[in-house]
Amino acid sequence: MVNRIWQGHFGRGIVASANIFGTQGEKPTHPELLDWLAAEFVLSGWSIKAMHRLIMTSDAYARSTRHPDPDGLAAQDPKGDLLARFRPRRLTAEEIRDAMLAASGELNPALGGLPVRPDMNREAALQPRQVMGTYGPAYQPSPRPEDRNRRTLYSMVVRGQRDPFLAGFNQPTPEEPCERRSSSTVPTQALTLFNGAESFDRALATAARVRGETNTREDAVRRAFLLITGAEPDAQALRACLDHWQAMTARHHAVAITPKALPTTVSRRAVDENTGEPFTFTEDLESVRDYVPDLQPSDVDPETRALADVCLVLLDANAFLYVE
Repeated sequence: MVNRIWQGHFGRGIVASANIFGTQGEKPTHPELLDWLAAEFVLSGWSIKAMHRLIMTSDAYARSTRHPDPDGLAAQDPKGDLLARFRPRRLTAEEIRDAMLAASGELNPALGGLPVRPDMNREAALQPRQVMGTYGPAYQPSPRPEDRNRRTLYSMVVRGQRDPFLAGFNQPTPEEPCERRSSSTVPTQALTLFNGAESFDRALATAARVRGETNTREDAVRRAFLLITGAEPDAQALRACLDHWQAMTARHHAVAITPKALPTTVSRRAVDENTGEPFTFTEDLESVRDYVPDLQPSDVDPETRALADVCLVLLDANAFLYVE
């Protein structure tokens, strides 16, 4: 258990093969440390929270990502396993979504309860799928924002209809166990964050929050930086964001935004298994009738939409995506 908690914070456990601690697994890089942490775990009353606190306040977790001896790094620690530096760790898919909701102020931190259905890319949600020889229902998100915007831990996982946003950031499939997640870096991830409805909705909500909490443009950009990256911008980044905000404001003043109505039905085309004849049918989307949308572009002024474009850039930045 301690090894898995460590793996969650460092991206790799003290024993890299988290499922195999026997002779077939990998040897621990710091066996004495693992034994001591396990003893502390027992003495703390098996408190997972206490173990998180112990690890995250340690010198190893607080170390810089820069190696203290970069010239001798290859010879001393070619894989970066000896904890001389902190290896940057990309947030998991669930952490990315939760962090975006936390920045926008929309995250519902309630504990427990029934699974919820977050928003999903509409093309993926309405994609026809077969279940046991018949057509399965379309994915319909929970109607209320306070349900949709709960932590991703409470999201319902529909086998055969994965959320493309989470799958794109290496969320494991529900069909098989996963001892350690992969952490790929591919162009589709940047495109998902920059063009996806999920990230844009969070950027817009963050922009509205920031404008409500600040009085000047400079303060707004600083507040957005702090909410999204956890740090203040330097002078160059501040200037670049202000310039981008100004350019996008001029563009949004020239663009008319109209509310978009959600479809309440979806038409399906299928083939009869017995006759081979094609047929169509209409599926009602019951949840959409009670759907309460999140903040939309038509609800805010051009300046807020322009600031949302700045927030969208920050959500696509390494400073947001990586723990360093």
